[in-house]
Amino acid sequence: MWKHLIFGALLMSRLGWCEDPKETALYRHLLNQATQLLAERKEAVARLVDPASLEIRRDRMQRQIVEAVGGLPERTPLNPRTVWTKDCGDYRIEGVLYESRPGFPVTANLYIPNQGEGPFPGVLAPCGHSGDAKASEIYQICWINLARRGFVVLSFDPIGQGERMSFLDAEGKVRFWGTTEHTMLGVESLLLGYSFAREIIWDGIRSLDYLLSRPEVDPTRIGCTGNSGGGTQTSYLMAVDRRITCAAPSCFLTSLERLFNTEGPQDAEQNFIGQVARGIDHADFVEACLPHPVLICCASDDFFDIDGAWETFREAKNFFGRYGVPERVDIVEAPDKHGFTAPRRTAVYHWMGRWLKGERDEEPEPPTEPLAPKELLCTETGQVLTSVEGARSLVQLYAEEAASLRSARQAGSAGSDLSGLQEKLTRSARIRMRENPSWEQEIPKQTEAGFVNYKFHTEIEPGWKLQVDTIQPAREDLAEPVVWLNDVLLKEPDPLLGSPKDLAGRGHPVFILTPRGLDREDRMQGNSLDQAFGDYRTSFLALHVDRPLLGQRVEEVLAVVGLVSQRFADKPVWVVANREAAPPAAFAAVLDERVGHLILRDGLVSWDSIFEKGESLDAISNLVPGILHIADIPDLVETILPRKVTLLSARGPQGEALERAGIESSYSKAMEKALQAGTNPLAIAPEEAIE
Repeated sequence: MWKHLIFGALLMSRLGWCEDPKETALYRHLLNQATQLLAERKEAVARLVDPASLEIRRDRMQRQIVEAVGGLPERTPLNPRTVWTKDCGDYRIEGVLYESRPGFPVTANLYIPNQGEGPFPGVLAPCGHSGDAKASEIYQICWINLARRGFVVLSFDPIGQGERMSFLDAEGKVRFWGTTEHTMLGVESLLLGYSFAREIIWDGIRSLDYLLSRPEVDPTRIGCTGNSGGGTQTSYLMAVDRRITCAAPSCFLTSLERLFNTEGPQDAEQNFIGQVARGIDHADFVEACLPHPVLICCASDDFFDIDGAWETFREAKNFFGRYGVPERVDIVEAPDKHGFTAPRRTAVYHWMGRWLKGERDEEPEPPTEPLAPKELLCTETGQVLTSVEGARSLVQLYAEEAASLRSARQAGSAGSDLSGLQEKLTRSARIRMRENPSWEQEIPKQTEAGFVNYKFHTEIEPGWKLQVDTIQPAREDLAEPVVWLNDVLLKEPDPLLGSPKDLAGRGHPVFILTPRGLDREDRMQGNSLDQAFGDYRTSFLALHVDRPLLGQRVEEVLAVVGLVSQRFADKPVWVVANREAAPPAAFAAVLDERVGHLILRDGLVSWDSIFEKGESLDAISNLVPGILHIADIPDLVETILPRKVTLLSARGPQGEALERAGIESSYSKAMEKALQAGTNPLAIAPEEAIE
């Protein structure tokens, strides 16, 4: 319990507002890459003229979206049941439960007209980021009015909302939800090789399966609408599931270029792996629907940029126009703020009536009295985890999958095929290291007796300058050169290791690098997502261009190791990595055998440790999608042996300092290999100074 309290305090109490990531050099550097890729995508779409080429792109983008989220699970029995029915006069509501995966319940409300003859057109209604989710009053108003107009509406709670919260304390109370929960789970999903968008897409597909199973529904007339997070889900579902024949996403669609230049990337479910690199922009969600009709609902004063919404509309309108059906894309802009307000709801009624019923509906929205949210609960306690026997959270499902991958890795032998592992790591991290970058040395200056300070710099990639500060002892009998990887959030020198100057005082030439993104002291401040995940916007932008920040940092470490090796060819290189610099250092040491001694301080003990409770701080910038299919951090250390590795300290996924026993538990397999080597190459939490 005390760990929960500590983590909650860390998550909620860090004060201050973080620097706008769009003003940082790293964000701008990645933004330039994204802008170029998006421009190439736009040119490719503009070249498409004939209907056949438009269909080819539509089908390809549907496949690309599914591939970018990591594929979809297999269908399993829904095991649906109706738990109650409420008669509301001209419509009725059912509380229903079904399983999108075994033991993974979905809570939903089904609105059914009491007037008219069925089967009726159906509308799938995913919800935005509201604590009440399906029972939120503004959403109820929309579902009620659709039912009164002759539609069967299924509204379900997304993961992390309504009755489907994943993080409950010992008393069953919600610890956090919504965008924070989604991104917590997003860290885990990325480690397993998925975007969290996969989970919300799959819930939507299985919800549609349930809707279509109802005899009251005409399976040939299916709409989908939702606002905000529900607009996100609607956009994805209408693009990948052809059973949806009419859609109206609200307050989500813009353009990625405008999003990146205004708000920046949002929480985990709004970012696919390599999305921009694959050529997927918001317009593709609309164009993948061709020829099904889509209404883009937007607000003049939304944080989802209105200019981007119109850009997407114009491109999609042109796309559908070249196919001969321009009338099937339209836009409604209401002069208000983000939300499912009456103008957008009313536009949805009219759009669904036109395309699913063939009717001209011009009626305004009447006064509507929603039910109290508690009346729409499908569980006794209001949470599936505390009400439904055998119910599991996504935290548990992910933990099971991580355990399976762990068993597979342990069954292997780290380092038995070093070249094969190096190839997998290079490919997974998207490392595109060029050989021996050309370094320029600034004129050295002697700052104090016994030391010479100077700098090296190189353009490691177009538009990005890498700089290394050097402290070199002014003597001939030099010890091993040291690459010191800095993280500005870790300021106090280690008592056993000392500072860079201390190492130089002992005869080591020290080359100091702060890997990209680790030079900002304010990156763990700001809103709740900043506080939990650091500069998550930059991390997600890097994933969009298919260049994980971890891989970029590895490239920098390898470049500096190469520089040091050129200058001290007769000596093995030490690499000292502090805090977030630890994972890229371990990665680089596997890839470059010139690293003779790896020293890790206060880094994450393992990626696997995140799955114990599903909670983590500051992990999203230091992972590679699907890395646990290849190796965990202890596996990397095991591979480096019998070269020397020292673990001065380590921290758990919630930022907690670990005792020696906790570190040894994660590194037991590496310890066995170290003992077999007979040279004691692995030191964990040493008690003596490092010499």
